Amino acid sequence: LTQRLGAEVAEGRGCEVICGGIHLKMNISCFLLFTTLFTLSLSVLGDTAQCSHTFPNGQTFDLSGLRRPYGQRDWYADDRNGNMYYFNVCGDANEVPEACVHLQKAVQAPVFEVTNESDCFWLGQLRSMEWELIDENEPAAGVELYYFDGEQCGGGRARDVRIQFFCDPDAGVGKPLDYYVLEEDCHYSVTWPSKYGCPASSSSVVGWSFVTWFFAAVAAYLFIGAAYNVHYQGATVSTEAIPHLEFWREVPVLAMEGVRYTHHMVARLRGGQLHQYEKVDGVEYE
Repeated sequence: LTQRLGAEVAEGRGCEVICGGIHLKMNISCFLLFTTLFTLSLSVLGDTAQCSHTFPNGQTFDLSGLRRPYGQRDWYADDRNGNMYYFNVCGDANEVPEACVHLQKAVQAPVFEVTNESDCFWLGQLRSMEWELIDENEPAAGVELYYFDGEQCGGGRARDVRIQFFCDPDAGVGKPLDYYVLEEDCHYSVTWPSKYGCPASSSSVVGWSFVTWFFAAVAAYLFIGAAYNVHYQGATVSTEAIPHLEFWREVPVLAMEGVRYTHHMVARLRGGQLHQYEKVDGVEYE
């Protein structure tokens, strides 16, 4: 496939993309553009895991508000020895630390440790993420997020890390940097008081899930619709390729008309002008 694509680039020929059973023939610039758009659409979800959990006792915790989306700086903290920790919540870290790249450890992982001697270790894997209550006898105390199967340390043991989200409604988001990271025998612990460590209502969990899937659906709609318009409708690779472009251009006008109509109806209601009869030029009409 690579050789074929390279040959087509050299010869200025188009390439063929199969999307959901639809064959799309386009030149290489179109191919690269739509590949980029599709990649960006996937970044809406990214390398993430379900960020809410309901325990058997019925308590639900939602950490979605702490997950760093693609392009944002990861969370960080340190320990008493000056070692730094970079991590994400319910997702892989957005950026691999330079020390890890230098040591050829540019792997996808949710948590990295960079030591004060510029060593680098990844402390777990996203697929091994687990949820636990901080105190099973007091579920409202908070929740723990574990990442297991990290890089091996002495004795062939795999590193692991837990992030303890203590329930503190007054802390807001909170900052993990306010507390030292603890480590013992390759087991790491991050302390993080936060409002997100408190049990969540079911409505907030549903709300975050809806937002995530809504943006994923919008990205898919734009990508597939633009590809269809370019191939079947002869649209150029520009705003012209946006699906249902004329409708979206009319949306602001329709919205303003709706606002004006609503404002007019509210004004009439407040003025007591909604009668069965209306008077025009001194004559009442039904």
